[in-house]
Amino acid sequence: MNKPIIVLTILFCCIFSNSVSGDVTASPEKVIQNYIVDLNNHQWKNASYWWVEEHKNELLDFVDDKENQKYKHGLLNIEEAKLVRWKELPYEYGKQFLPSRYIEKFTNPRVYYVGVNLKVHNQNKFFIDGGNYFFIVMVLEDGEWKIALTPHVPVMSIIRDGYGFGTEDEKTYEERRLKFYKTTID
Repeated sequence: MNKPIIVLTILFCCIFSNSVSGDVTASPEKVIQNYIVDLNNHQWKNASYWWVEEHKNELLDFVDDKENQKYKHGLLNIEEAKLVRWKELPYEYGKQFLPSRYIEKFTNPRVYYVGVNLKVHNQNKFFIDGGNYFFIVMVLEDGEWKIALTPHVPVMSIIRDGYGFGTEDEKTYEERRLKFYKTTID
């Protein structure tokens, strides 16, 4: 008699816990970590899962494009990626660097400043070897945290405003990246 009650209790708890957490998703930090791991593993389709719906198909179309594959454009330029630093910034501060009309349509946007060590096929104004610094803007979409934007930001402004990480490669990031502006097509 006790065995059926225990089984029913466990079953009830499992069902109840699933219904309570049905809309609970991985934290924004976990989504960012998973996204960078997928980039490192060249799991482009998996990486698209972490993006908002309207960008997911764009990303998939981009990585499926034969020319992008051949010339290693965009994310396909990444050989290795490792998330080394991240922090959430106050949204009121971060939003000054974001397109307001776009971001305001999402629920509960959160701005993360990240440092990602990259090894790339060809350095350019978007990706360089070593530390790369940018925002990852997280939003709620259908109850799940998703990436809405990954814009480059004025790193020196972030440092001056007291939100930087304080590392040497962060302090030289813009200088290291800017030398590739004249060697690539804008």
